[in-house]
Amino acid sequence: MAKSALALALGACLVGLFPARAAATTPLGDEVLFGAYADGLPYKDDEFLDLEKRVGAKLDIASGFVDWDYVLGEERDVKLAAGGRILLYSWEPHCDQKGHHCISFRDIAKGRTDAYLDKVAESMKHFNGVIYVRPWAEMNAHWSPYMPGSKEPRAGTVAEFKSAWRHLYDFFRARNVTNLKFVFTPDVGHDPRDVPIKELWPGHDPKDGHGYVDVLGMDGYNWGDSKQTGGDEWLEFEEVFRQGYRELTSLDHDAPVWVCEFGSKEPEKNDGTKGSPAPPDDAHDKGKWIENMLHSTAFPRLQALAYYSAYLPNHDNQRDFRFESSPSSLKAVRTFLKSRKRPAKAPKKAVTSSR
Repeated sequence: MAKSALALALGACLVGLFPARAAATTPLGDEVLFGAYADGLPYKDDEFLDLEKRVGAKLDIASGFVDWDYVLGEERDVKLAAGGRILLYSWEPHCDQKGHHCISFRDIAKGRTDAYLDKVAESMKHFNGVIYVRPWAEMNAHWSPYMPGSKEPRAGTVAEFKSAWRHLYDFFRARNVTNLKFVFTPDVGHDPRDVPIKELWPGHDPKDGHGYVDVLGMDGYNWGDSKQTGGDEWLEFEEVFRQGYRELTSLDHDAPVWVCEFGSKEPEKNDGTKGSPAPPDDAHDKGKWIENMLHSTAFPRLQALAYYSAYLPNHDNQRDFRFESSPSSLKAVRTFLKSRKRPAKAPKKAVTSSR
């Protein structure tokens, strides 16, 4: 997560995704899967379990961030997925602790990380569930360490990015690992310095036509009103995601859409910094922002929401995004989870997969 100006059914022949919501007139909150990130997940789960207690319900999705030392599907994930939670991980190729020996697009495309990927493949074959991964999440953003065309050591060219993505997808496809799903997740801030989303789309295999993306993902935030000329403005959920949704769904006409990382500034407090101001804002209410989101009918293919419920004070790329940032915010989430019209459940039918 960074500032824009800075994710359960397993079937041998199914993608394991969730069917499109009933209609454009169906409010998002009536059918969407709902989850969150809490600090430390998945390396430690105490904060996430405490978060579930605070909101008064078990969440559908446990969202986290892992590097390429983390072997997906091992005991930590088994424990976290217990009871049917869906796991959604930002899967981040890393550098060593000294900032050296970084894993680049070219390294992956050339097979230099295949030994690690073999460990993941073997682990996932024994994992009784599905994990959704977001490789290089927010890779289009100009501040991202993965932005293609930058000089960042973990990046490379646009062509190398596409080659690396295709290698990853086909690596697991060739080994019949059907429970690892790939989420293409750009940032939707639309800064003119960003790489256009469509330029990064991995497309389809020219030989057999199989796709390389299982879910269309979006990351975006309401940073609040900076009350400065040229600064951030308060944005409702629909305003944050409308353009990105339009762009992504034009790239793939069938894949489901998930909002994999999102949050709102807390207007009851000053949760910004000198370099990124976010003063109190009497004109807005975070609880109402959440309620408006859940009543939205603007995104008929949107099937899952994974909220970023964390806060690191005194950082320019942070706001108090936590559910409990105010009584209004926490009440809106608790009321929604308590009054859901139906429990989240696995699909009766999913899109067929070429994997």
